[in-house]
Amino acid sequence: MLKNFNHSSQPRNIKLDKQSGIPTVKLLEEMMKKSMMTSGALVELPFGDDAQSFNLTCKREQGSWLWMLYHDDGFNSGLEWSHVTHSADQIYTLISNSNLGFMMSKPSQKALPTSTQQQIATMPADPNAPKARRGSLQGNLRNIQIGNLFQSISMNQMNGVLEIVAAHNKATVFFVDGNPVHATLRGAEGTEAMIQLQAWEEGEFTFYDERVNVAKTIDRGLIGLLMEGAKYIDQSKYLTQSMLSHESYLLPVDDKDLEQALLSNGVECKLSDVIAIYKLIDGAKTWGEVLRDIELAKSEWVPVMYTLLSCGLVRISTTPGKTRHIAVESRMDWKSVSSFESNLCRADSGLYTHPALLYFLAQEWYKFESMQVPFSLLAFGFATKSDEPKLQVPFSTKAIAELREKVFRAKHKYDMLCHFGAFSYAMLLPMSTRKSADRQAETIAEICSSFRISEDYEPSRIEFRGGIANVPEDCRSLDEVLALVEGGLGFKIS
Repeated sequence: MLKNFNHSSQPRNIKLDKQSGIPTVKLLEEMMKKSMMTSGALVELPFGDDAQSFNLTCKREQGSWLWMLYHDDGFNSGLEWSHVTHSADQIYTLISNSNLGFMMSKPSQKALPTSTQQQIATMPADPNAPKARRGSLQGNLRNIQIGNLFQSISMNQMNGVLEIVAAHNKATVFFVDGNPVHATLRGAEGTEAMIQLQAWEEGEFTFYDERVNVAKTIDRGLIGLLMEGAKYIDQSKYLTQSMLSHESYLLPVDDKDLEQALLSNGVECKLSDVIAIYKLIDGAKTWGEVLRDIELAKSEWVPVMYTLLSCGLVRISTTPGKTRHIAVESRMDWKSVSSFESNLCRADSGLYTHPALLYFLAQEWYKFESMQVPFSLLAFGFATKSDEPKLQVPFSTKAIAELREKVFRAKHKYDMLCHFGAFSYAMLLPMSTRKSADRQAETIAEICSSFRISEDYEPSRIEFRGGIANVPEDCRSLDEVLALVEGGLGFKIS
């Protein structure tokens, strides 16, 4: 499949023994080490069964690793995907969530945030098989405030990983001697994740006692984080009580002077941030549209919106304060546009079909190739929590209608909401950065948590799943885009 060149100027390829199951995180890390030890060498790892054969390659390039997965089913062979990353866990996730098309002794484990975490054993008879992770502390945030949970871990100087799974998000916090050293949730990490996490009031948590070896992203003490989190919680609750939602329209109050109001009431955030957001509020955009264009973290824009609303500079409305466009005579036949658009949508949902999504995705790719215009693809859906493999949860007819209505009011006109396979959905976000796509994913998750997805599944037994890819920040090919978003979903797209 891959040729070894014997020229003395090029390093020899390193071919490892064939594996009957998918490679573990530890084996992927070994591949990375071998490629570093022999500069420029290509490390190959064949795996699979008699019907399906795969070959994973790894090569060190420009401070990271280039990974490529090839397949051969006896009739056809070719490249499944390629990806550049320094994370073995990310490659493990891509392989696990790829539609490999064969049954093998695949470890029954979830993608783990770091390779130091233990994997769930599937072959107890094997002395080298990793042991199952067991939580030493479990519960739900409905029964304990998250700040008290953090303090309990701190007082007991615990070492390990705290995982919290909520209806619309999942968070992970790593502790060393009771001190948080790293944290992640959708769209945030480090200190930012710790501050946002403190506003969570629901979610099942489990603490795993284990050795932690992660890059440190939190350099502040827990007390300082809790104090900042308390202010963030108060301001977030004020915004909720003010009925601020993604579908809300924001109207500037004309008789208020910005500088005078800020001087009179005081500002608990950067003045430049207040002015930047205030300029985006024109009375015609929803908060969801404004939020897409804000280049601030959530812990930064929450105090800004608190300031604008509490100072009376902005008010919230369910209807726009002005129209976007002045009605004038036009040669544009909008009825024909609407008629053509309806042909690209499914009659039962009013959303673009999956083939339409692929067509639009190709157009965005052509624009990137010609003019380097960035774009993002966000795929999302719901899956069962306990089943392995995960089972997709279809949206009810009512849920699809609510999704369409709320998302359409919170997105830009040029963002496209589409079907993605049978039971999942996707948003194509033209001219967007990865940060903007992360924010949109958070918006989608919050919207989905506001209504019941299915009458056949209890909300506590299903979870939101999402995959994001941005060109050029994450990848530089359409195959990589689709592989990343499908990998994030964690189940087969049919």
